[in-house]
Amino acid sequence: MEKRTHLDRRLSSGQVAMIGLSGALGTGLFLGSGTTIELAGPATVISYVIAGSLALAIVWALAEMVSVHPVPGGHGAVAGQYLGTCGGYIARWNFGIQSFVAVGAEVVATATYLQHWFPHLSLGLGTVFCSLFVLGLNFATVRLYGSSEYWFSMIKVVAICAFILLGLSLIFTGWPGSNPPTGFANLSAHGGFMPNGIGGIFLAACMAVFSFGGIENASAGAAESEHPERDIPRAAHTMIWRLLIFYILAVGVIVTMQPWQETAAGGTVETSPFVKALDRAGVGAAGNIMNFILIVAALSAANGCLYASSRMIHSLALDSMAPKIAARTSAHGSPRVAVCIAGIGMVFASLLAIFAADSAFRYLMGCVILAILVTWIIVLLTHLRFRKVRKMQGKPDAPARLWGAPAVNFLGILACICVFAVLWRQIPAAWIAGIPYLILLFCSYFLWRRFHPEYRPAALPEGH
Repeated sequence: MEKRTHLDRRLSSGQVAMIGLSGALGTGLFLGSGTTIELAGPATVISYVIAGSLALAIVWALAEMVSVHPVPGGHGAVAGQYLGTCGGYIARWNFGIQSFVAVGAEVVATATYLQHWFPHLSLGLGTVFCSLFVLGLNFATVRLYGSSEYWFSMIKVVAICAFILLGLSLIFTGWPGSNPPTGFANLSAHGGFMPNGIGGIFLAACMAVFSFGGIENASAGAAESEHPERDIPRAAHTMIWRLLIFYILAVGVIVTMQPWQETAAGGTVETSPFVKALDRAGVGAAGNIMNFILIVAALSAANGCLYASSRMIHSLALDSMAPKIAARTSAHGSPRVAVCIAGIGMVFASLLAIFAADSAFRYLMGCVILAILVTWIIVLLTHLRFRKVRKMQGKPDAPARLWGAPAVNFLGILACICVFAVLWRQIPAAWIAGIPYLILLFCSYFLWRRFHPEYRPAALPEGH
């Protein structure tokens, strides 16, 4: 009997949008925004506008391509069609590795947040519990996975909206009998709106780019969307504007409610700029509220990244670039073997995070940082070729369109290169570990090609 290898189209439009939102709306905003604010002060809002504009170009380039080719592997499979075998191999393996290492980081982060409530819970045991939970969701049916991710992301959205509304009320009206209005004095009273100048804004923008990492997850769900030609453009439209509004308004409220120097970076719940802002406003149990949100955010990001990684591995297996057994799917459409392979990477990343947090894991994350930039560059390059080929063939326009192409593509590629150059100053591990990682990735392709000289990518189907 022939083994089942196809994915089922069971994700709704809202679920596809939330899958893309989950990866980018995570601990990078709730916990890591303090690092960005330290670089630019109140002008961090401009930094997020710059980074968000780059993310906007990536999302719309993805939407245009995968709405035409809603196939397993998303943008990675499309890269194989338009950039050749090497492009498809590098795009998919790079994104798969990027995603499962990110899963490892998120499950360890979740275990760390659990220790806020359960101080005697070991980091290793907490990581195991969180990993099993995330694996269980990905082993389940596609519809159950989509539903869980929808509600995970919805909790984050509601939490951010509540924080923004609370912050705006404290800024404009204060709380009767307790807190007077804070006003806008903090935007200029501590070194000015741009305390570190234009350079600080661009440095913060480079760091803010990584807050939007994970927006590519939505393209991995194109093959399981019920109506990809409609759902993917709709998801791109709603997702990126939500992200921009949430990031800009949330960060704007933080730097308005308190002096920007007080948003110190750190890795604990207490150092979250959201907790500091809520404490300053006199909100009781701010730490416990934010700890719950951080746990949801980390689990949601881990859930989405493991999903995206397993779908990339499944796509690679369909093209004999990964073990063929990973191409199999269950009766409910879940690629469980691919989930297991991605899970092995997650376990490896988790162990490094626990036992080598100050050395090996830092370099592993350096690889991820470069992997994100490589993914974005490949997306923009693929889109350039996609547009050119379809124009030559006289094909109709896609349901979604990237405005300003090809100029926007070239600007985006240049921006990614500039971000990588700046990382030598901010995160040198991205260079020290990232470049050898990229060399090994290309070497693995040439080794694979030696054993598969006859391989030629099949033409991708169009439409639903």
